Amino acid sequence: MDKIRLGFINFLAAVVLFLCCSSFAQGQADRVFISGVGDDASACSRTAPCRTFAGALSKVAARGEIDVLNSGGFGVVTISKSVTIDATGVFAGAHTIIGNVINIVAGASDVVVLRNLSINGLG
Repeated sequence: MDKIRLGFINFLAAVVLFLCCSSFAQGQADRVFISGVGDDASACSRTAPCRTFAGALSKVAARGEIDVLNSGGFGVVTISKSVTIDATGVFAGAHTIIGNVINIVAGASDVVVLRNLSINGLG
C-alpha cells in the first residue's frame, strides 16, 4: 500500500511541476495579433486578438511579431525589445496630439521593424 501511495505522490508532484513550468512558458508568444474589435485581456491569438499595440507587446516574446488583422487605430506604445509590427494589407495606425505615438527604447542590439503603419504624432 505504501508503494502505491508513494507512486501516486510522485505522479502528483510531476503533474504540479509540469503545470507550473508550462504556465511560465505561455506568457510570451512568438506571434500575436491585434484587431479593432480585440481585447487586451485576451491571449492575443488569431481567434482572440488584442486591441492595442501596448497590449500585444506585453504578450509577444523578444524577436516576435505583432500582426494587425484589420484596419484601425491601435494606440501609443513604447517598444523596449526586438519586435516586428506588421500591418501589411490593412490601414493600421496610431494617433496622438500629446507626445510621441511610438517610443523606441530598445537596446543597441535590438531590431525593431515597423511595417506599413500610419503614424500621426506631435508634429
